[in-house]
Amino acid sequence: MPSGPWKNLSADFCGPLPTGEYLFVVIDEYSRFPVVEIVKSTSANETIPIVDKLISIFGLPKVIKTDNGSPFNSHAFKEFAENTGFHHRRITPRWPKTNSQAESFNKPMMKAVLAARIERRNWQQEPFKFFRQYRGTPHPSTGFAPFSLLFNRETRTKLPQVPTYKPNAVDECARQNDEVAKRKMKQNATFNNSPNDIHCGDVVLMKNEQKNNKLAPNLDPKPYNVVAKKGGMVTVSSTSGMEKNVTRNTSCFKRIPNTLAPGSVEPEVAEGEELILERKDEQVPISDSKSMPMQNAAPTLAPETIPKSKPTVQFSDKRTTPASNVTEPYITRSGRIVRKPAVF
Repeated sequence: MPSGPWKNLSADFCGPLPTGEYLFVVIDEYSRFPVVEIVKSTSANETIPIVDKLISIFGLPKVIKTDNGSPFNSHAFKEFAENTGFHHRRITPRWPKTNSQAESFNKPMMKAVLAARIERRNWQQEPFKFFRQYRGTPHPSTGFAPFSLLFNRETRTKLPQVPTYKPNAVDECARQNDEVAKRKMKQNATFNNSPNDIHCGDVVLMKNEQKNNKLAPNLDPKPYNVVAKKGGMVTVSSTSGMEKNVTRNTSCFKRIPNTLAPGSVEPEVAEGEELILERKDEQVPISDSKSMPMQNAAPTLAPETIPKSKPTVQFSDKRTTPASNVTEPYITRSGRIVRKPAVF
């Protein structure tokens, strides 16, 4: 038995299957943990990438034991072993018992594949259920599950379990380093990002996610209403109510005043309601709201507001004297009502 997990491996091909494919099996001799890949051929060009992928996931082993098949006798696999840094050991020809770990696993695996074909199920997916059960069941030789020996923890299954994980010094150190790193990243994010001022009920513009060209605007001109907010997640709905709610990060929105929202309309005055223009303690009623001028148009005075007789000037001795050279009031271009002073 090897001194530790993933140091000595056994590899073998199983097949061909009725579909013309093969099963490439790699087993750790310490934990009996199996890894199976489906390949279309047994050439070195198909085998080397799979072995390289397993090494990148689980680490570099010391020895890989195989039979004398054509992919393992090739010059390409020999160079791959030398460049990667593991020893390739080939067993005695025509004596498969030397590679018993891989050969013994092929028997129950092929039963699972055959049962899937008889039951007309997907034979490429059904064996994964067998792999989960095999890796989580104590092996008769070691008395421990292959998963627990390889990863130093118990695998999670549907059955109720009692947690047996005990933190060690490495775990405590890793947690402290992780907390310090996350606190530093949070401080940098708070320093670099502007404060979020989006709240429920605000009118916002969303980031344009579908740009047809380089000149497309960064923000979608369609306004949205903020209906929910949870942390940095904001949910908005279209002001027209014709689209579904959209959830994005707060950085994808920009708040705008309600008066700047497209489609907003100035309040109108009902027909028949009077508006009052106040100028120096004077009130000039305007009966029709539709005759209200715009910014550059002058309002129209009602006929009853224009005096028909000459105005008089009140003196302190309560004498009434007609004012001479008094002209009629007129309206300027800005909408102001002007009366020239009386000349005595």
